[in-house]
Amino acid sequence: MTAFCHPIASALTTVAVFMVISSAAAQSPQSQRTAVHVQAQIQKSAELQRQALQNLTDLKRAEDLINNAYAELQAALSTMIIKASGAKFPDPLFDMQKKRGEQALALLQVARDVLHTNRQDQRPKDQEQDGQPGGSRSYLQRVRSNLEEALRLTSTLAY
Repeated sequence: MTAFCHPIASALTTVAVFMVISSAAAQSPQSQRTAVHVQAQIQKSAELQRQALQNLTDLKRAEDLINNAYAELQAALSTMIIKASGAKFPDPLFDMQKKRGEQALALLQVARDVLHTNRQDQRPKDQEQDGQPGGSRSYLQRVRSNLEEALRLTSTLAY
């Protein structure tokens, strides 16, 4: 009887090991693709934020760039949260990463709102001699400051 049990036990062990290895191999490329995709979204958001900083003289373009940067970062953060919620072993740095991402999103949202509000309030009579809208230095400085801080936070994100 023991001779009969050993071949079955060996076969079951071999099958179990094969299933574990094939399962890990099947999940690994997906996880790698997800990580690469999230990192690409973070990098794209950072690049869009840099472009927005360079285009603050064209308020409509800067607003569009900020909107796109926000969308990319939001998508990356959502994917990170979904992947972390299903992780077997939670990343000890995830909460810090999530907090930085949320702070960057909040800064981008404020920059977008300030830019949008002041762009709508512009009137031709408010133009100064240098072609800049009246009072632009204060609100543009706030937008620039928020964008710089959001870019700094975004650049520290890693997945």
